[in-house]
Amino acid sequence: MATESNLTPPAPLDLGRMEMEAKETAKKHIANLLQRPEQLERVDQYKRRISRKKASVDTMLKTAVQSQLDGVRTGLNQLQSALQDVYEIKQRLGEVDDAYKSISPLHTKLMDLKKENTRYCQLASAMENLKHIFTAPEIVRKTEELINEGKLLQAHKHLSDLEQSRDDLMFELYKQPQQSPTDNNTLEKYFRDVINLSEQLGKQLWVIIQRTLMSVRREPTLIVTALRIIEREERTDEFYLKRKAQTGFIPPGRPKKWREKCFSILEESICSRIEGNQFEDRSINKMWLVRHLEVTRQLMLEDLKVVKQMLPPIFPPQYNIVKKYVQMYHRALASHFQEMIQQGLEGNEIVTLLQWVGIYNSPELMRHPALDFDTKEYGPLLENSAIDELQNQYLKTMKLNIMEWTKNSLTQDQKDWYKEEHPDADGDGYYSTSLPVIIFQMMEQNLQVAQMIGEDMVKKVIELFTDELSHYAKEYKGAIQSYRDRHLQDRSEPKFYLHYMIANTNNCISFGEYMTQLRKRYFKEELDNKDEFCIRKDRFQTLTDEFNRIGSFGANCILEEVFIDLKNIKCFEELMTKQWQQSSHPVEVICATWNDYSVDFVHLKPVFHTIVVEEGQRKVLQEYLKALLSKKLSFKTYEERKIAAEKICKESEQMGALFHKYTNKTEPMQLPITEDMFQVLPMLAEVLRLRDSSMMSLELTGLVTKYPDMRPEQLVNLLMCRGDLSRADARQIVSDTIGEDDPQKKRPLGIFTEIPS
Repeated sequence: MATESNLTPPAPLDLGRMEMEAKETAKKHIANLLQRPEQLERVDQYKRRISRKKASVDTMLKTAVQSQLDGVRTGLNQLQSALQDVYEIKQRLGEVDDAYKSISPLHTKLMDLKKENTRYCQLASAMENLKHIFTAPEIVRKTEELINEGKLLQAHKHLSDLEQSRDDLMFELYKQPQQSPTDNNTLEKYFRDVINLSEQLGKQLWVIIQRTLMSVRREPTLIVTALRIIEREERTDEFYLKRKAQTGFIPPGRPKKWREKCFSILEESICSRIEGNQFEDRSINKMWLVRHLEVTRQLMLEDLKVVKQMLPPIFPPQYNIVKKYVQMYHRALASHFQEMIQQGLEGNEIVTLLQWVGIYNSPELMRHPALDFDTKEYGPLLENSAIDELQNQYLKTMKLNIMEWTKNSLTQDQKDWYKEEHPDADGDGYYSTSLPVIIFQMMEQNLQVAQMIGEDMVKKVIELFTDELSHYAKEYKGAIQSYRDRHLQDRSEPKFYLHYMIANTNNCISFGEYMTQLRKRYFKEELDNKDEFCIRKDRFQTLTDEFNRIGSFGANCILEEVFIDLKNIKCFEELMTKQWQQSSHPVEVICATWNDYSVDFVHLKPVFHTIVVEEGQRKVLQEYLKALLSKKLSFKTYEERKIAAEKICKESEQMGALFHKYTNKTEPMQLPITEDMFQVLPMLAEVLRLRDSSMMSLELTGLVTKYPDMRPEQLVNLLMCRGDLSRADARQIVSDTIGEDDPQKKRPLGIFTEIPS
């Protein structure tokens, strides 16, 4: 509907209706003004006000209508004037068309004049270059002399004149409708020396450009002269390239691109400077790469200082010479390093190169206070893939070296185990061999080298060490095992077997401590980050645990010596026999033997000293309990039992005091966890000493409560030692006390579970 209303033409004005609406509006207005009687007094005032408004509105309407009429009148006058102009233009165009038609035959009549004009232009150009054409050989000779004399600006002026003459003549020939190859060849042959002159001049310029860093300090005007000539040639190149775009003609040898050639010469000189300071190779000097890279660093510092301070005033601003020079040095280094990598680097040469790449963007070179160049926009000197490949190659070489070093170190250390002298002792008197020190020094040297490359490399090296040490630990344990086996075949050899076994046991502590030290030194962040620390902890802790197990194996081999002697003396066999009742020889021998070996045990480090002491008293107690519960001795009278029980208590105190004395020699912070181990013997003695068998259940209950690992069969054997009970009675007492023995019942582990039935 809205669209239809918009398309409907406006209705004509209905003046009668509008007059009626106006009257109605006026009535309403008057009714509003005269609503109260007192307003009748203001009727005249209202009339005057309305009259003034009406007059004002009439004036405004008249003015608006008059303005509209004036505008319409002006527009009509302008339209009339434009119409007359159109008529006149149309008439003139017709006259011009008629004139063109009338002069069309003149084209044919003036053809001869056109040809004559062309010949005249050619002759004018020939006359202009005539002196250069006739004097060309002389100018060529003079230009050569100027070049040889080093007067390059004058030489270039003559060369430019010769080229201009040649190019103008060739352009005129090019414009001819029918070009003659003979004329072109004749002209090129005549001016052939011009190209040679250009090449000679270029060679002189390139020598100057090649020596830029030297010349800028001695004779900078040479560089300025060369650059002026290069820029003139650049402008000439631009002129002929524009002409080529318009006409298609370009002289021979254009564009010369001498500015591009200038940068190419500079880059070649940089490459030559870098390659030229390599005075040696690895066949002459193993440190050849260190020397080469250090000389390169010093040369770069010197060169770039000159570039930054002295070249900007000489080179045009558009050359941006400082940035360009840094970029060229960067590219030259990258290319040189890539070439060295392709030729092959060995061992520490890789570290040297990676270290140098690492300091490239440091204050030692590009970030030097006198330079402060940012090379990020030029990309890395070596791509990450190349760096990774070098690092992997270095790690592979290091792995082979570590395997060889550890193998040789272990072989040499094994030879020392058979020496006819004690092993070395540290300041605290603890024995050790040189093996851990050799391994640690080798590791530290490699870690120091890895630190030169970066923290990531350090972590990779440490991980490699831990992996290789894990394999080495197995070889080390195998060597100790072989050492033990050989000794057991002939206990007189090696003479200092026990001492070197103590030294190797202490070595295991050193290995574990070094692993902990490595973790704290190089993985501080991981120590703060629990998740990552757990990953690292597995690697280090596993290796530490492996060496601790080897140390425990060594401690067992040490204890093995003691108990082989005790068994050879047969002191354990004499326990709980008739001889034992009459003599204290077995326990005295045990104590004397332990005292004798303890002279050497003091050279054990506290951790394994504690293990040896605790395990030693456990084994002694096991042998004592084994003898007591094996029914070797049966007492006939109460007095015999009483004397035996008192003897057991006395020997318990004697052995407990012995081991307690050596346990107290461990580290002050370590509390001996088996201090009261021999207290079980007095409790067993009480079972033997008890006169009233009716109280036996109570005594056994206390014993089993204290030692729940004690088996019923062991209790029966203990009761049988009394001599006053039959096996049936003993079984009944045990059954009444602790119940029937249940094979399915899981018993706790303890000293009694370690004693065979």
